[in-house]
Amino acid sequence: MATRKKKATGPWSAVFPSRDEQFQLKRMALLREAARAFSANGYHNTSLDDVAASLGVTKAALYYYVKSKQEILFECHMLALDLGDQALDYARAHGKNAHDKITLFCQRYIELITGEMGSFAVLAEFNALESKRREIVLRRRDDFEEVFKAIVREGIEERSIREVDPKLACFFFMGAVNWMTRWFRPDGDLPGETIAAEFTSMFSEGIRQSR
Repeated sequence: MATRKKKATGPWSAVFPSRDEQFQLKRMALLREAARAFSANGYHNTSLDDVAASLGVTKAALYYYVKSKQEILFECHMLALDLGDQALDYARAHGKNAHDKITLFCQRYIELITGEMGSFAVLAEFNALESKRREIVLRRRDDFEEVFKAIVREGIEERSIREVDPKLACFFFMGAVNWMTRWFRPDGDLPGETIAAEFTSMFSEGIRQSR
């Protein structure tokens, strides 16, 4: 009688990714490639056939990972929001005061979004989202804005941040980041780390409380 193979545990399980992990890795590769295609040619001018061709797979194979082009666009937006949450968590864990938190967040977020997403001009295609998905993204954006403003208000109270309008401070930074979607390229003259450092320095010094 044939014996059943035991599921790998211990050190072996760390060496070989599980089926779910392999699925997520391949799905992430698909999202990155689709984001590059959308960024280069526009969402409406890029088909799933184009994405499949760039990945070297059939269109039918793509449907194992995503159901539609609209789902890809939505997931790209959700990924960007996830990276924002990661950056906020990092900033709150390591910042000594509110100004430190805002500075750490700004640099970490730009580093993550330029590194993880590569070409992320796809985020400019917000209006191409279907209404229900657009509402989900908007709610998450609003939640993020409230956290950002709360940190700015905290900095004003403790006098690490000068008297600024918290909402305008948030719009100023996110507006600069959103404009990056129009011109940033992974193979451009400036790497994401350099852009993150420069943007963060300009924003950080602009809101710092004068000594």
